[in-house]
Amino acid sequence: MRTNLRLFWSGARASWATYLVELTPTVYFGFRIPRILLQSLFFVLLAKAAGGEPFARFALIGNAIQIAVFMVMLSMEEVIEGEKWNDTFQYLIAAPANWFPNMLGKSMSYYGDALIASAVTFSVLVPVLHVNIAFMNLMRSIPVILIIIASASALGWCIGAFSLPIRYGFMICNLLAYAMIIFCGVNIPTSALPPAVQIVGNLLPVTHGLQAVRALVDGATYASVLPLIGKEILIALVYSAVAWLTFGYRLRVTRQRGTFELV
Repeated sequence: MRTNLRLFWSGARASWATYLVELTPTVYFGFRIPRILLQSLFFVLLAKAAGGEPFARFALIGNAIQIAVFMVMLSMEEVIEGEKWNDTFQYLIAAPANWFPNMLGKSMSYYGDALIASAVTFSVLVPVLHVNIAFMNLMRSIPVILIIIASASALGWCIGAFSLPIRYGFMICNLLAYAMIIFCGVNIPTSALPPAVQIVGNLLPVTHGLQAVRALVDGATYASVLPLIGKEILIALVYSAVAWLTFGYRLRVTRQRGTFELV
């Protein structure tokens, strides 16, 4: 247990150190924050023009969460695939210790980045656009938002593990992250989508969690959204298990074949 904690802590320190070096205050506030706000603002203003205040409110809640999902999915895929391109994958293969605590630690800055993105979007756009969202109801939805981010990150890890033998993991993750804007009811209610699309959305992260967040923001009780939260947790566990098994398989195959660069 102590060894796992040390591995986690060393990964977390490296993750935050890299994050702070790459995103200086000038880059963060001059480019990162505006990019986060503009991405959500586009869809919110589009929804407001199409249907007024209710549509804008719907889009703001969806995009404030989707921006975090988008960032964490891409980052989790990069955490896995980065081991290959940074020539550190062989150390995971050779190390006698469990790979998971260190990899989880390396993800910590990306979880923090995703939470900041969501918080900034809500904090800026709600008052600027005068969207009717009660602060206390929004606070009550934070645990569900955390579950959504964890669920989406598990999918990102899956894509990273599956794409280790190829060069297009980031592109696959990017494509799927954008597709989720449609499938998961970010800007359009899932009930308005064709049945086949609804089936796909129900199998992806975000869909059920986002429905629970919308209900909580509208004043619903936790008891009434527990089925939705349970489905989101179940999806997170399924994708986590698939990511675990797939990455473990990649490690075993690489040990057997002796190929490091492209697994």
